[in-house]
Amino acid sequence: MKKILAVAVAAAFYAGTAGAATVYSDDSSRLDILGRVKVDLANNDADAEHRMLQTARFGVYGKTAVTDGISVFGKLLYDLSAQDDKAEDRINIRYGFAGFDFGDYGTLAFGRFEDAYYKSTAPTDLFLNWGDGGVSYWKLSPNDYGGRLDGQVLYDVNYQGYFLALSYQFRDLSKQIDHSYGGTFGYEFENVWGKPLGLMAGFNRYSGYESNNKYGYREDGYFYGADKHEWALSAYWGSYGAPGMYMALVYNYGKLDHTYAGRGFEASLAYTTPQTDWTFMATYGYLHNEEKKLSRNDKSVLSSKLSGEIIYNLTANFQIYTELERRYESVFVDESENAALLGLIYNF
Repeated sequence: MKKILAVAVAAAFYAGTAGAATVYSDDSSRLDILGRVKVDLANNDADAEHRMLQTARFGVYGKTAVTDGISVFGKLLYDLSAQDDKAEDRINIRYGFAGFDFGDYGTLAFGRFEDAYYKSTAPTDLFLNWGDGGVSYWKLSPNDYGGRLDGQVLYDVNYQGYFLALSYQFRDLSKQIDHSYGGTFGYEFENVWGKPLGLMAGFNRYSGYESNNKYGYREDGYFYGADKHEWALSAYWGSYGAPGMYMALVYNYGKLDHTYAGRGFEASLAYTTPQTDWTFMATYGYLHNEEKKLSRNDKSVLSSKLSGEIIYNLTANFQIYTELERRYESVFVDESENAALLGLIYNF
C-alpha cells in the first residue's frame, strides 16, 4: 500500500502527533500521550496592537488488536486556551472518536473529526494558523460547518494508490445542521518526475436545521438554517514536510443558500531543506462572489489573500516559526489588513 498524502493525513488523524509518547505497548495494545504547547506573538492592522496568545493540546490515543486483521482504537484530544474570558470556553474537545481498523479494508470511526470532504481540500491546508483564503469549506460557514464536527461516521480506505473516504453526520443542533454527507476519491501516481503526484475530487452537502423556528437573515448576514453544498478538485506534487519541493492546488465551489455562493482556488508552494531543519511556504487564495443577489453584498470578491510561513525545527519536538499575511479583500475580516505572527511550539 502506497504512503500517499491521503494516507499521511489519515495516519495523523488516527494516531495523533509525530511527537506522541508511547506510555504502554505490547504485542496487541498501545497507549500514547500526545499534545503540544504553543505561544504566539501576533500583530495586525485591524487592532494595531501586539497580543501574546497561549494555547495547548493534550490527549490520549489507544489501539488494541482484536483478531489478526481487526483492531479497535480511540482518541481524545483537548484544546486549551488561556485567552477566553469564560472558563467553560477555555477547554474544548478537538477530537473525540472510537472505531475499527480493518487493515487493508480501511477504517471506520465514530465521533468528532473532520468530514470526508475535508480530505479533498487538505493539500493546501498547511499553515499553523492562517491560510485558507480560497476554500469555501472554511469561508462559507454560518456555524463553523467546515472543520471538526460532532456526531459523524467516517469510513476511509487506501489501496494500491487509490483513496476513498465517505462520511455521514447526524443532527447537530449547536451547528444548526440536520444532517450532512460527503466523500472524497483520489489516486496517487507513485513517481512523476521523482515525486508522487496525487489527484482528488470531493463533494459535501449540509442540510440546515433551525431549532428555534426562525426564518430569515441573522445579524451577521447569514441565513438561519441554511443548506450548503460544495465540491472540490485538488492536485499535489511531492510530500509536504519531506526534503524538496511541494506544490498543491485546490479548485472549489460552495453555495450557502440565501447567503453566499463562492468559486475559487488556493495554490500552495513549499520547500523543505535536505535535513528538514527549515520549511518555507507560500499560499494564495481567491474566492469569487458567484451570485451577488444571494449575499446582499455587491462585492465581486469574497476573499483574496497571500500568506507566507517559515518554520525552523530546533529539535524534533521544538519549532520556531513566523507567519505573514496580506489580506487584499474579504467580506469575512477587515479589508486591506496586514498581519504578522511569531510563534513557538513544543510537541510531546
